[in-house]
Amino acid sequence: MSFLTTLRQKIEFRLYTLGFSSDIVRHLLCTQILLCVVPLIAGILLCPITLWPLSFTAGALIATYSIWNIARFAEAHVNLEFTTTLGLKLFFSFSGRFLLIGVALFALIVWFKLPIIPLVIGLSSTVAGIVTWGVARLSRKTAKEA
Repeated sequence: MSFLTTLRQKIEFRLYTLGFSSDIVRHLLCTQILLCVVPLIAGILLCPITLWPLSFTAGALIATYSIWNIARFAEAHVNLEFTTTLGLKLFFSFSGRFLLIGVALFALIVWFKLPIIPLVIGLSSTVAGIVTWGVARLSRKTAKEA
């Protein structure tokens, strides 16, 4: 078994113990977490040379935080009947998360002076994670059919 497979299994098990019961959600979150690990290691190693890997990792961590919270909310509330209270929880959950993300981005750009381009690319890593997850699911489905 490869290192990546073992790491994926450990992360998915940890996500399961944290309450993510859906296989799909766990796999998606695990993919996003793994997309943060490689640039973080590169950022630590290359920090004296350039801040781009750390800036990318900061963006990817913010994106991971966002998708983590969306998945947590969805897991907890997907089977509930929609009520005004649930709608208000949803509104304040999203608004609060966006406020925190805005403050974090302000701090990273203004106070820490991280490069903006890799930060934005890191923020869009969620799209790469979802595409990777989707391609993996599709390839498993077509392999089973063949």
